[in-house]
Amino acid sequence: MALRVCFFGAGGVGGWLATRLVASGSAQVQIIARGAHGAAIRDRGLRLRIRQEQISDNISGAATAGALVELAPGAVEVYTDVAEAKAKNMQPADFVILCVKSWQVEAAAAEAVKLLAPGGCLVTTQNGVQAPIEAAKAAGHDRVLAGICKVLAFVAEPGLIEMEASPARFHFGEAFAQDGSELRSGSAANGHDGRAERLAAAFAGCAGVTAGVVPEPGAWAAIWEKANLMCCLGPVGALCRAPMEQLVGIPETRQLLKDAMAEVAACSAAAGHRDPAVPPAEFAEGLLLALDKSCKPGTTTSTTRDVLTGRPSELYELTGGIRHAGRSLGVPTPTHDLIFAALLPQERRARGESAYTLMGVPGGSPHVQG
Repeated sequence: MALRVCFFGAGGVGGWLATRLVASGSAQVQIIARGAHGAAIRDRGLRLRIRQEQISDNISGAATAGALVELAPGAVEVYTDVAEAKAKNMQPADFVILCVKSWQVEAAAAEAVKLLAPGGCLVTTQNGVQAPIEAAKAAGHDRVLAGICKVLAFVAEPGLIEMEASPARFHFGEAFAQDGSELRSGSAANGHDGRAERLAAAFAGCAGVTAGVVPEPGAWAAIWEKANLMCCLGPVGALCRAPMEQLVGIPETRQLLKDAMAEVAACSAAAGHRDPAVPPAEFAEGLLLALDKSCKPGTTTSTTRDVLTGRPSELYELTGGIRHAGRSLGVPTPTHDLIFAALLPQERRARGESAYTLMGVPGGSPHVQG
């Protein structure tokens, strides 16, 4: 029986992975997607446009044309929500990959767990350090895999995902020990040996996806490693209203970014997920030196884009998550405290929690006008 993989959300990450998995023919794919985007996928199919990449594979009915991968209508099952999926007798999924924003994880997990087959599990993909814990609140610790995505992808228009051709990675692994605590290297997992490997096997034949089980020291170390970047680049980029090359290229702004990274590094070491032998500031400087070599002009994160365009962002989950971790671990986070306070009025406005206008500003909005 073919593995069934459901994507709960088909934005940049979900649309990218779903397109590649359908094209590989290695799993039966289902998508939960609402609104105009979901309707476009159902009516016209799902398309993936890759910048600066030549696509040569033509697997399982996926048409390819230069840097565009197209799935025909009907190539993937699409449902508006869980209620419709259940009403139309969607086959239970072996894995439901949560491709929603960080603040939506717990609610999404509570719905997504209804789609799981016996023995199935949820897989998180979000930035920050809280997603596996939020998913476990709804599904239980033994039904969650922690996933880490490294890709620049977004919805360009309904039914169309656009992504950079730079290495796109999706790794995952067990997150919790048998007692529900965070799984650490060498400790016993929750008795579900092999399920991460089964998911890895499904993605093994996917062109354009480097996927697999997270190597030692495990998923939490990888989550914190990514948090050192995403919990800093996105919020600092939003605060400065600038792309990454400006954040690392202006000395004063670079220092702000370095201070934020050092606080995350200190938290990850205190949590037992980073070698404390490397001082936080030195660790942060290493990240910045790597960014010096890899930054492409104009690159931003989804958090930066969300803040600048007036959409709810992951401020609470990224910056707020580091502040929460710092308090729990006894690590001061003054830089993240400052960033959080500075972005909070705009975040509350975007979420409809407070309303204000700026006199003398066209439209009265702090956000970029469309």
